[in-house]
Amino acid sequence: MNIVEADVLIIGSGIAGLMAAEYLSMDKNVIVITKSGVEHSNSFMAQGGISAAISKTDHWKNHYDDTLQAGHQQNHPELTEHLVKESRKVIQTLFEWGVPFDRTAEGRYLLGKEGGHHLNRIVHAGGDQTGKKIMEVLIKRVKKKANIVSGQYAIDLMVDGNQCYGVYCKDKKGDITMYHAPHTILAGGGYAGIYSVSSNSHGSDGSAVCMAYRAGADLADLEFIQFHPTLLKHEKYTGLITEAVRGQGGILVNSRGVPVMDSVHPMKDLAPRDIVSRRLFEEIHVHGETVYLDITGILDFEQKFPGVTALCKKAGVSLEKGFIPVSPGAHFTMGGIMTDIHGRTTLKGLYAIGECAHTGVHGANRLASNSLLEGAVFAKQSAEHILSSKAEKSRSLPILQDKRFSIQEDLEDELLEEILIKKVMDVSAGICRNKVELERAAELLQLSDLKPSLFSKPLSYIRRLNIQTMAWLTVSSCLNRTESRGSHYRTDIPISRNEWCKKNIVRSLKNDESTFVKKAVTGLFN
Repeated sequence: MNIVEADVLIIGSGIAGLMAAEYLSMDKNVIVITKSGVEHSNSFMAQGGISAAISKTDHWKNHYDDTLQAGHQQNHPELTEHLVKESRKVIQTLFEWGVPFDRTAEGRYLLGKEGGHHLNRIVHAGGDQTGKKIMEVLIKRVKKKANIVSGQYAIDLMVDGNQCYGVYCKDKKGDITMYHAPHTILAGGGYAGIYSVSSNSHGSDGSAVCMAYRAGADLADLEFIQFHPTLLKHEKYTGLITEAVRGQGGILVNSRGVPVMDSVHPMKDLAPRDIVSRRLFEEIHVHGETVYLDITGILDFEQKFPGVTALCKKAGVSLEKGFIPVSPGAHFTMGGIMTDIHGRTTLKGLYAIGECAHTGVHGANRLASNSLLEGAVFAKQSAEHILSSKAEKSRSLPILQDKRFSIQEDLEDELLEEILIKKVMDVSAGICRNKVELERAAELLQLSDLKPSLFSKPLSYIRRLNIQTMAWLTVSSCLNRTESRGSHYRTDIPISRNEWCKKNIVRSLKNDESTFVKKAVTGLFN
C-alpha cells in the first residue's frame, strides 16, 4: 500500500475544489484527487453563468430575495446573505485571474437573465461556455501550485473517533493508496447521476456524500433534487439546453405551438425550475405531448449559444426550423453533507464544499446560476479557515489495526444493477412522488451491510454500492418530508404555504458495522 502525506487533501476538481486549492497552495502542500481527468467535472460543463448583483439598478438584497423565493424559504438566511454579498468579489477575482467574461461594446459586463431572477444579473463567458472558460483558467493556475492526481477513486475516509485524517483511494488496477492529512476537503459533486436522465457528467454518483455518511458525518435535505426543465430530448444524446436561451426569449411550446407556461406563473418561461419542470412533466406524461423550445425569436442564436448549437448538431437536431425538443432531467442536488459557513462538517478535520455540501443557501430549489457562485464563495471560506488554523499534530497511521484490510469475501454481495436503481429513482423519487411508491423503493433499495469491506472490491462494485446507498438515502429522506416544498413534490401531500421549515437531518450509524437500519433517517429536526 502506498502512503502519501499532505497538509490538505481535496477530493474533486470542479470549481470548488480548484478554487480551494488555489487559495491554500500559497501556504500549504495541497493534493487534489480526482477520479478521472481534471477536465471531467460538472463545473467544466456548466453552460449558465455566475449570478451577481453588479448592475447599477440591482442590489444584493434583490438577489437575496430571489434566492429565498426560489428556495421556498428553506434557505439558511445568514449563509445565503453571505453568498450574495460575495458575488461581486467572485467576479472581480476571476476576472483578475484571467477569466474572459462577456462584455458589451462599452466594456460593461453583459448581464443575462434566467429563471427566478427578476433582474439581469448573470455574468457569462463565451456565451454558454462559462464553466469551460472558468475551469480552463483555474486548471492552468492550480497545476503550477498543487499536485493534481487523476485516476484515483476515493473509496472511504480514514476516521478515528470523531476525527478525519485522510482518505483511501483505489485506481483502475486495484491498487490502494492512503492519503494522509490533517485537513480533508470533499468537493466531489452531487448525486443527480442516480437518475437515468441527468445533465450531469458521468460519475455524479454521490460518492463523496456516501463516504461522509459511512464515516459518521451528518447529512441534510437529500430529498431536494432539482430537475432542469430543458434537457435535449433525443434517443442517443442527452445534454443541457441552458436557461439563458429562455432568458433571451426562448418559449416552451407543445406540438401545437401553444405556450405551456403562459397561465402557470407570472414569470412564465422564466419561473423557478421546480415549477417549470412539473409543468413540462404534466404536458409530457399526462397529456402525451412533446415539448419544444421555440427559438425563432432569438437573433444570431448560433453565435450566442455555440455550446447548444454544437449539441444539437451532434444529435442531428436541425435549428433551421427553430424548435428544439426538450424534457426535464435531474440536474442539481440541494442536499448533502451538513456544513457551517467555513465548510466544516460534523467530523473534525473534514470539510465539504460545492454540490456535495449542504450549506443551506439553495433551500428547496436552487436559483439559476447560484451553483458556480456557491462553489467559489465557500471554497474561499474553507481555505481561509484552514490557513488561519493552528498546525495539527500528525497522527499515527493505524493501517495494521484496520480489520477491513484482511477481510476476503469470496461471495459477491447482493447489489442492484445500476440501470435498475436509476429506473426505481425515476419512477418513485422523480419530479412527482407519493408515499406508496417511495415505500416500495425504500424496501427494494435496502442494503444489508452498511460498511462492507471495499478494499478487495473492484471499482465497479464500489460505484454501484454508492449509487444504491445514495438512492436509498434519498428515498428515505423523501418519505421523511411529509410536505410538498420546492423540488420535493408529493402528489399525496399539498404544497406547504408556511415559511417555517424543518431540516431533514440524516444521522449516520457511526459505530454500527453490520446493518443498514431503516431507522437511520431519524426524522425532522429544527
